[in-house]
Amino acid sequence: MKSTFRILSNYEYKKLFLPDVTDHNLFNESKIQVYRIENYLRNIVIPVTPYRTTFNFLIFLRKGTLKQFVDGVSFPLEANQLINIKQGNVTATLEISDDASGFFIVYENEIINDIQLGKHHLHFLNTKPDVCLSDEVVKWNARIIKLLEEELHSENRDMEICISLFQSFLFKVIKDINLNAPTLSRQLSIVFKFRELVNVHHINHKNVHFYAEKLNISENYLNKCVKEATNKPPKQWINEISILHSQILLQDTSRDIASVAFELKYPSPSYFTRLFKKVSGYSPSKYRKLKFLET
Repeated sequence: MKSTFRILSNYEYKKLFLPDVTDHNLFNESKIQVYRIENYLRNIVIPVTPYRTTFNFLIFLRKGTLKQFVDGVSFPLEANQLINIKQGNVTATLEISDDASGFFIVYENEIINDIQLGKHHLHFLNTKPDVCLSDEVVKWNARIIKLLEEELHSENRDMEICISLFQSFLFKVIKDINLNAPTLSRQLSIVFKFRELVNVHHINHKNVHFYAEKLNISENYLNKCVKEATNKPPKQWINEISILHSQILLQDTSRDIASVAFELKYPSPSYFTRLFKKVSGYSPSKYRKLKFLET
């Protein structure tokens, strides 16, 4: 079976999306890395095809605009906004303005494990990925990231100092977030866990009941949480993520539509075609023609 979404390593990601990166930075495997958005996705065909990464990254936008796709949702970013992309998220940059500037920060899972985070801190890392920061926090964090940048490029680099600086950055962001009431926080937590589960299991499990059982809640409560938080029922999320997956597979023109339908375990090619048209507005064959013409 062919791979689903492309999984990019740190090296592959920089090779694709940081075209002017030096060889030193290209082969850099530090647990924390900082790059400038000014050098990001230049001369790259936009929108980028969705992918997953083997690492986490933050985009901290200081100027301009950027639109990032994460797990079925498009997040438009403006100056002073930040988005956190976790390892395993399906993501892609859909738009980036010519004047966009700021910081692109790579961090490995072990960095989070090394930081003593409380429950409310983890809430930030496990829920809504985009954050709008206050002017005071933006200025403070920009200084911290520049210090982190300096330390990372120092000949006598100390990773403990780098981790401490990144920890300070995260804590400042988290403190600036207006945390929701406990009931809403639980609701958002359920919604984001549901979406993560759908990304992993949607091929074999397209029924809402499966995800409710995984989350140890009733199907009615899952429906209520997802509908109130996203204005879409969970079944629609499952269908949309599955069809997004199929769009990636359809870009391989050597494959016929029936094989894509059966790989994603739809009962028949005709059922898949009807659902694809309902979700995207096009038939699979029409989508493939449009995608081919774009490229």
